[in-house]
Amino acid sequence: MCPRGLLLTFAGASLVTGLFAGLTLLGIWADTPAASLGADHGALMVFGFVGGAIGLERTVAARTRWAWAGPVASAIGVVTLLAGAPRLVPAAAFTLAFLVLGAVYLRIHRRQATHAVLVQSTGVIGAVFATVWWGGGADFADIVPFAVVFAVATIIGERMELARVSFAGTAAETTITALSLALVAASLMFALHPQVGFAVMGILIVALALVTVRIDVARRLVHAGKLPKYTAICMLAGYAWLLVAGLLWLGFGHTRAGYLHDAAVHSVFLGFVISMIFAHAPFILGGVIRRTIPYHPTLYVPVALLHGGLSLRVVADLRAADVAWMMGGVLNVVAVLLFMATGAGLMVTDKRRRRLAREKRAARV
Repeated sequence: MCPRGLLLTFAGASLVTGLFAGLTLLGIWADTPAASLGADHGALMVFGFVGGAIGLERTVAARTRWAWAGPVASAIGVVTLLAGAPRLVPAAAFTLAFLVLGAVYLRIHRRQATHAVLVQSTGVIGAVFATVWWGGGADFADIVPFAVVFAVATIIGERMELARVSFAGTAAETTITALSLALVAASLMFALHPQVGFAVMGILIVALALVTVRIDVARRLVHAGKLPKYTAICMLAGYAWLLVAGLLWLGFGHTRAGYLHDAAVHSVFLGFVISMIFAHAPFILGGVIRRTIPYHPTLYVPVALLHGGLSLRVVADLRAADVAWMMGGVLNVVAVLLFMATGAGLMVTDKRRRRLAREKRAARV
């Protein structure tokens, strides 16, 4: 296995472990030793998986040796977290990984200054605040707003970069950059006045969702075919959930636990983040491990399970319906695991098909 594939494995391990930790929070396996993972669910999913995958993808793009310190630090964070080391140890590793990611963005910005890289850089600010505060002993629920800044700014910045034809030079590009900077400021306001900062963040999240989806090429690609249509559907669904999250934050205020907290948090991290990962995985994997996920209609199955399960979960949250809430959460876990299995299966099938095609061409010669 190549080094980048090995490092991606740590992010994948963090994802799988984080999903099983989430099941314990849903009440499944709550009386087993696995229940101890529940407290680390958020850190595994956001720092270990999302942060690790994004850091690796950016490191590959940077093409500089020192940048690999970031993915290595992230892997150390995952290992020490799962090993039960004092929280300060994985927190320090994750913080280092995000600081290196910030340095990578700075290097890229020096090569070519763009609004897209600036927006992604604002996400690093949120990530560093999150890991430092978490390392100091705060519960993950206390740092959710900073983690949201990281996830939202990073993904929207990558959309600006990938769809630069649609974004570059438009008024929306400047507006999105300003909104991202304001989101960082609002998260700092949250640290001082939680309810006020949380409400302002809700307004900004709604604005970011509306402004970005309006200019994103996904609105046109949804009328295309096969892979472009698939990615567009995933992206538009992600923007819809980001809008829902902003409205939940604005309408119900800050909560540290309970149904409303669950609805608001998972609308962002499942509805927006995971849906965007489903959309971009077929392309991003090609840059990271030189393997792509070929399009097949079966890719829609985990997408349907993800959004159907999340819809059930959020409705159950609003109605305080325990059984439906648990069912929705289980469907979410199944959706992500099924996407991983489907993607791996399609890559193996595609590799076999290409090998057979080469053998047939060689036989003709």
